[in-house]
Amino acid sequence: MILEKTFPAMGTVHTITLFDAEGPHAANDARAYLQSLNQAWSCFQAGSLISRINRMAGQAPVPVDKDTFEVLRQAKRYTGMTDGAFDVTIGPLADLWRKAMGKKRLPGNDAIWRALKLVDGQDVLLDEGAQTVLLRRPGQRIDLGGIAKGYAIDGLKGRLRQNGVRRALLDLGGTVAILGCRLPVGIRDPFRPEGAPMGTLMLEDRILVTSGVYERFAYMGGRRYHHVVDPRTGYPSQSGLVSVSLVGENGTALDALATAALILGPEQSAPLLQEQGMDAVFVTDQGQVLVTRGLKNEFHLLNKTNTGDAMRVA
Repeated sequence: MILEKTFPAMGTVHTITLFDAEGPHAANDARAYLQSLNQAWSCFQAGSLISRINRMAGQAPVPVDKDTFEVLRQAKRYTGMTDGAFDVTIGPLADLWRKAMGKKRLPGNDAIWRALKLVDGQDVLLDEGAQTVLLRRPGQRIDLGGIAKGYAIDGLKGRLRQNGVRRALLDLGGTVAILGCRLPVGIRDPFRPEGAPMGTLMLEDRILVTSGVYERFAYMGGRRYHHVVDPRTGYPSQSGLVSVSLVGENGTALDALATAALILGPEQSAPLLQEQGMDAVFVTDQGQVLVTRGLKNEFHLLNKTNTGDAMRVA
């Protein structure tokens, strides 16, 4: 029996497809789990744990559940690993650019500088004994958008196995995991707004995470600005990449490092990705597709990109 459940959470649409008889109970449990994470981590809901931590920044520690504590512990690790290219304290900058794009008016340099001063992943203070979180300085804000779905898909895999599910396809808004079977997964063409796939990748018991600059953007001052802000500069990234798709086994790591790789570019990020046992498909703003060696026989380009059909092994 095949069971498919589709529902919104974490600002996107999730689809869970289960191929085992245990599906109905497992699907309901999966939905409840993802919605509980959404309620805890949304920075747009005033009652969420993350909103509470942000309101109490510089004032007092906030008791949190084990998932919130763990995702922040992991986030600090990847901030250090990427020299700040990934940083969950990007909240003030993300808010500034989100509002600017909504109004289609560039933020001032002073406003960017003030927000940038509040970004520092080491200011997330974790007390493991008390299981509390404190942001060191007033005005600091956490935004888990660059790691939440990766952590969620790791937890979801574990819960499904506990519920007897051995074969499944999980799609959390483009963060995809295959359990117990081998299936083709599409990678979106960043130059085609209708969401057509650029290519397909065969996955078996692995996770695919894609980070891109093509979904949210605005034209301001005669230029196109996207939503992926570099925590080190305060401005949207300028790495020459429009998307990065990473393949591996740890969703939390893949999500955080996909964000970082999009900001760092292929040359700077490739050694780190190789060290972490990840493979990648990079797409440049010139339409070139770069594939790491581990995927050269598994990734199949379907359509020509923006400037041609150039594809090479990175």
